[in-house]
Amino acid sequence: MIVFKNPSGKIIPLLLVILILIIIAFGGGYYLSFTRFNQKFSQLNDRFNEFESKYEMVLSSLRSEQMETTAYIKEKEGKTQQETNQLRLMSILLKAKGEIISSKISLTRDEIKKSLEHLDSSIIVLRDAFDLADGNIKEKIEELRLKLATVKGIIEVNPSKAQQELDKLWREIDTLIEK
Repeated sequence: MIVFKNPSGKIIPLLLVILILIIIAFGGGYYLSFTRFNQKFSQLNDRFNEFESKYEMVLSSLRSEQMETTAYIKEKEGKTQQETNQLRLMSILLKAKGEIISSKISLTRDEIKKSLEHLDSSIIVLRDAFDLADGNIKEKIEELRLKLATVKGIIEVNPSKAQQELDKLWREIDTLIEK
């Protein structure tokens, strides 16, 4: 008869050792995976921070350029508005000059009523110019309006003297246009 030895006493510790080795292998694998994950996470976090800082720099640069462009546009708008007002003022002064010259021509034809109408029209036109003007030019326009009103009174008394005054007045308007 053959006698079998009971190997069961040795199998359980062997299985326990193998189980412990498997658990250690899983733990080691888990630790290595976790370490690699942390490294990759750190790398991605660093890259994200780098991207974020570049984004902030670009964004602040764009804001700065936008503010410069806005300031430039506002400056140009102001200059354009000023030039537009200056051109309107010159246009109105030219219209007033034309009315004064028309008044003088009507006066040379002995059309006193028509001459007075042109003078009234030039006074009204100069009022519009007065609204657009500023400073020294505004004062000169007001003086011109007063002189035109005076010439209006002179027309009925002395038409030749009024012609000379009208001649001076439209030349004064020329000096205002040149400024």
